[in-house]
Amino acid sequence: MLGLCLLALTFGSFAVPAHAAPQYDLWELEILTNLQSLQSNRQCVPNGGAQHIHILGVSLDDTLLGPQEKTAILSDLSEVIATRTHARTTKADNFQSIASSYSGFSEADSRELDRLSEAASSADITVLVRPYRDKGASVDAEIRLWARGAGGADPGLNCVQSFSVEIPTEKADPACAAAFAKAKRDSDPARLEAFRDFFPQCPEAAEADRLVTALKASQAEKADRERCDRNFARARAEGTVAAYSTYLDENIDCPGRDVVMALRDQAAKSSACETAYRDARRLDSVDAYERFLLDNRACPQADTASAFLTMKRQEEKREEEERAKAAEKQAPAPSQDDGRQAGQPQYSPPAGNQPTYVPPAYNPPAYDPPATASYRGYPIPKDLAASTCGQLWYARNLLFDLAGYCFKTGKAQRYFSNAGCTGASPRGADAAEVSRIQALERQNGC
Repeated sequence: MLGLCLLALTFGSFAVPAHAAPQYDLWELEILTNLQSLQSNRQCVPNGGAQHIHILGVSLDDTLLGPQEKTAILSDLSEVIATRTHARTTKADNFQSIASSYSGFSEADSRELDRLSEAASSADITVLVRPYRDKGASVDAEIRLWARGAGGADPGLNCVQSFSVEIPTEKADPACAAAFAKAKRDSDPARLEAFRDFFPQCPEAAEADRLVTALKASQAEKADRERCDRNFARARAEGTVAAYSTYLDENIDCPGRDVVMALRDQAAKSSACETAYRDARRLDSVDAYERFLLDNRACPQADTASAFLTMKRQEEKREEEERAKAAEKQAPAPSQDDGRQAGQPQYSPPAGNQPTYVPPAYNPPAYDPPATASYRGYPIPKDLAASTCGQLWYARNLLFDLAGYCFKTGKAQRYFSNAGCTGASPRGADAAEVSRIQALERQNGC
């Protein structure tokens, strides 16, 4: 069944002032604009303006619109045209339904539309409104405009325009827009979810749901990025192989893993250099420094180790010279030739009871090189090994060095390297040993 509604208007000069746009819906303004275009075409309306207009409402499906909605559409359109054109208006009370197979926009010769056009043959312009698709809060409708050549002898149709408009069937709740704007302002997913749940009937509910999904995804991405940055900063501050390995194991989804692996390799090389240099410093010998330089020439401690090697070689040279001098002093004096020769008279002192001076025999002490003092297998530097207090001081600080303590005094830094220190102090048995050594230092007045 098709529904038919007739509306007759007398149409004078047509104009849509600029202030009309805010007063009417978009679909009404589209009809006004097309009427203006048709009215300005002198071939369609030759007498300077249409004087009679019919508006027809037809419907293919009565379920698309209810009676109240049909009446509202006709009344609104009638008010717009009557107000803006000051034309004489006649209209049917409602849509009328008739049977039809018509379903398209281009079938201008359809029998149903022909019959409707003939029923309104006295009109200068005929407007047909045909809803054809339900969109929930609105319907799509075809609008057809006929101009029949007002005042002409031939009443046949000579001008037709056809277009589609979207007619809202539900008025938007003003509270929806205000509540949605407030919920959207802070970009807070919780507020948008509350709006969606409290205003499910609002057209903005779907947009709120989309924003909730996007904001949650963005927040999750931000949290992951902050976690990666925080964990990387912690690993970088520690700067050890273990710290970088832990980061790689616990943050497999973080970017920049190749950079972290390079830093881990660099830390491993640095740790190896520090360990080798510390061992060389504890041994503090020519062989130890030479071995370190042979195996670790690329280490940053190589220059320092080379300087210590030079000092140790100079020290050994001085000790060797001192030992040579001491040995020379201990050697017996060479025998002296008394100058007597065979065949020459020898002088003999006169016999008598004069005392004869016999010099005492010289027995030099045997050279006993000092034993090298050590503590826990580490040799004590000779300048400290010469005294009990020096030995106790070195033993106590060696325990701190083995624990990873960072020395601050110049004296301690001369004997112990801070390379790779962690700031830790002796614990357990080593802490008890430190206390024992400190008691010995007090007993010896150190």
